[in-house]
Amino acid sequence: MSGMSDQPVLVVDFGTSSSAATVVVGEASYPVPDPVTGSGTWPSAVHWDGQSMIVGALAERRKRSEPTAYAAEFKRGMAADVPVALGDRRFRPIEQVAAVLTALRAEAERRYGTPIGRTVVTIPASYGPQDPRRAQMIAAAEAAGLGPVELLPEPVAAAFAPVTGPAPAPGELVLVYDLGGGTFDTALVRIDERWHEVLGHAAIDDCGGRDIDSLLASRIHADGQDWLSPLLITAANSQSEPASLRLGMAVTDFAKRIKHQLSDMPTVEDFLLPDTPAYRMTRADLAQLVAPLLDRTLDCCRRLLADLRVPAANLGSVLLVGGGARMPAVAEAVQHAFNRPLRQVEEPELATVQGAARWLPRSGPRTIRASAETNQMVPLSFTIPGGSARLLRWLIVPGQPYPAGTPLARVRLTGGALWDLVAATAGTLDRLLVAPSTDIASHQWLALSQS
Repeated sequence: MSGMSDQPVLVVDFGTSSSAATVVVGEASYPVPDPVTGSGTWPSAVHWDGQSMIVGALAERRKRSEPTAYAAEFKRGMAADVPVALGDRRFRPIEQVAAVLTALRAEAERRYGTPIGRTVVTIPASYGPQDPRRAQMIAAAEAAGLGPVELLPEPVAAAFAPVTGPAPAPGELVLVYDLGGGTFDTALVRIDERWHEVLGHAAIDDCGGRDIDSLLASRIHADGQDWLSPLLITAANSQSEPASLRLGMAVTDFAKRIKHQLSDMPTVEDFLLPDTPAYRMTRADLAQLVAPLLDRTLDCCRRLLADLRVPAANLGSVLLVGGGARMPAVAEAVQHAFNRPLRQVEEPELATVQGAARWLPRSGPRTIRASAETNQMVPLSFTIPGGSARLLRWLIVPGQPYPAGTPLARVRLTGGALWDLVAATAGTLDRLLVAPSTDIASHQWLALSQS
């Protein structure tokens, strides 16, 4: 797009359990940390305080005071689009997504002192062209005041992430293994210098870091029956739903803390409460516990490769991304399953947003010149990458003269990218043949122009 390199662009990776954002200006990128913790990731969580929606780490901190007004993992509910009760009101998942995006935009503009002109939102590769969640994500971003919204498949973004060691070479086949907080996604990507091609993808919607936390919380409940039972009885006798919710949250948070510690040390001893016995777990114990879940992810990868008829031996590498990739058990399982070189990033939970920020200045102007124009009344047609797109809006009106290189219309490709259709030579627009919000194809007549 014209002037794209001069515009600040907000790049957002909206995840099931956590989200991340960065502002891109030209080749430079500036992370947008959570204002409460300073972390590069924001919890994808909301808390309704009766008057406004609180998001991120602040919502996490308030969840125990009013657990019935707290929600997380609402991205999983976007397909069903069923409102949920938060305190005294009900909110659709899209409204909760919009609340988080609004906070990301406001913090980005506060930190960098300038309005955001454009937005890139990464989405799972499983959100196909007809998937309603694509439109919901765009609508949520627009409701948050983010304007023109471009979609980028997460595996494409992740493949641009800064990896340790040599970068993938053009033409290399990379299997992206993305174990996020709420879902598992895998994709086979062919590396190119400007635009990586997703050859195929697969996903498991109920397999992520939060599911590992639930497994570990159940294990803690089973192992700690003697000292947890009195707490459970106390919560039940209080006849208070918030009390039971608070205890459940405390055990889940404790499980998460154990999991994170085992990424850095082979054995952990920790305390749920100061007066409860020490809970001990080894890295081997955790690997055994999560083995069935990891087996599901590996089977998903194998089915994808089988469907694409690509032997594992043809893979150049496997890229491990997502917060779950920090677990040593993940790297060990993937290496054993495929016996291919592993590529990793220093901060796997930020791989998608960092990759999208690196992709943006490399993606080019994304303009399409008219196929032919002569000194007469001629139809305007264009060669569209991928063969088809959705015409979003016309940028000029009939009767308006334009010089060569003028953007005439804006389209969204099937992959989610925004491109501008530009005039090859000067002319005057005579009439429009295709209305906005219409699907178009390469070489289709879109308008008539007098050259």
